[in-house]
Amino acid sequence: MIIQVPNSWDFNKFGYGIVADWYKKQGENVKEGEILCLIMVSKVRVEVKSNFNGKLTKIIANKGAKVKPGDPLAEIE
Repeated sequence: MIIQVPNSWDFNKFGYGIVADWYKKQGENVKEGEILCLIMVSKVRVEVKSNFNGKLTKIIANKGAKVKPGDPLAEIE
């Protein structure tokens, strides 16, 4: 399953967010509702939570990456 950037801000108004930090590493188990990463958008913090239980198999958007709502962030098996 792919974890996407949530639709938490108006991209047309605020532009891209930056992946500020990952709280989980590739290969770690995650639980539904756990915070995976933090995205900063115009001085606002957006915490991205897992929608699934499983293993974080791939981080697609690394720390420092520019992202917009709907972009893929990570893959969980």
